[in-house]
Amino acid sequence: MRRVTVVLALAGAVLPACGPAARELARGPAGAAGPRSLVQALADRFGPVDREPGFDSLRPKLAAGAMVPSRVFDDPSAWRTRGDGWRAVDLDGYSTGGVYRIGARGEALPARAPGQYRASVHLRRIDGSRFEWLVTEDLALGPTRPADLAGALDALFRGAERSTEASARADIAASLPRAAARVGLLLRIERLALRHDAERATSVELAVRLDPAGIRGFAPRCSAFLQRYATPIRASVAVADAEGATWWTLAAADNLWTVRLRVRDGSLVPLAGPADRRLPGALRATADFSTYMGRFKVGERGLAVGLALARTATDKSLTARFLEEPDWDLPFLVETLLHSPLRYPFERPGSEVTVGVRGTPAGTLFTGVYRARVRENWILRWLGGMVGNAVDEFRLGAEREADEYMRECLLALRDDLAALDATS
Repeated sequence: MRRVTVVLALAGAVLPACGPAARELARGPAGAAGPRSLVQALADRFGPVDREPGFDSLRPKLAAGAMVPSRVFDDPSAWRTRGDGWRAVDLDGYSTGGVYRIGARGEALPARAPGQYRASVHLRRIDGSRFEWLVTEDLALGPTRPADLAGALDALFRGAERSTEASARADIAASLPRAAARVGLLLRIERLALRHDAERATSVELAVRLDPAGIRGFAPRCSAFLQRYATPIRASVAVADAEGATWWTLAAADNLWTVRLRVRDGSLVPLAGPADRRLPGALRATADFSTYMGRFKVGERGLAVGLALARTATDKSLTARFLEEPDWDLPFLVETLLHSPLRYPFERPGSEVTVGVRGTPAGTLFTGVYRARVRENWILRWLGGMVGNAVDEFRLGAEREADEYMRECLLALRDDLAALDATS
């Protein structure tokens, strides 16, 4: 599910960029073919997919062990390498013969060719019922450099400063008609407000409606999955700096996802006040989240996350560190019985997630690093069972449809970029 969310976010971010951002990407070493190569690398990842038997049998075991690692730690069929107190397996994926083949390995080769994937899954037993997961992954994106991607984002922001809502919508329809039509079946821009102020800055409010019914005709299982698991989500996120200035917010309710930000001269600035500041390297996000798992409401309030930005020429990344336990919203008695296991992931060194792009001599990689600590008990097993049921429902019914739809959206975007190149 994570990869579907990421690509939906990428598609939603790319569509408004239109011509200026595409031209910025074309400044890279691949020239005009650079934007298409980048999108093709992403599209290749979504199939058609051929999962090797070893990988296909491994996936449900890792899902079942996510919150209850003891279920998988001593399963010899799940791991390719092991040592005193640790287990590991590598994964790789690559295009061959018109399909995308994914398998489990003892040591996978580095991801180099566009679309090639590598991941490493490492599980360590700290002691007794305490474990730590460490997952790293790379997806090769081709010759487009991290600086080119950053330049495209700057071009998007500068475009917002020169636009009105009407002109922005018209630009999307004219520049990327195929992608806008295909993505628009599931994600619809409901509101796009651009307000220019006396600080020469532009406030942007973008509200996107998730409409699972829009894909029901050709992806009924994916549509039903999103209706069941995405529709109940209620979330709010505010990102601020050490001085208390808010830089952007995100809110979700009733399938409407709304982001608010403010830009000047192609860069983010605080949502209010003077616009002569630039985004600092350290920020703090505060989040509330709730959803339903079956009949039970689950969520948290006041989750505080430390954010660290890397912004070198070859490394653009965001690291989120979880060091403070939030207030939990869980079924009756569960929170009381879970207090120690739920506190443990936030005890130093805590848990963290890093996502970004990194330049290498062979090309650019989309990278992810995920480290999470788990302390088991019987109620965590119950919660893990609910999460596992959702994962199984996606894997056994909705996944293939979701992959096919994501691929269609990306290929439509590739064709639009080709048309833009032909007319520029």
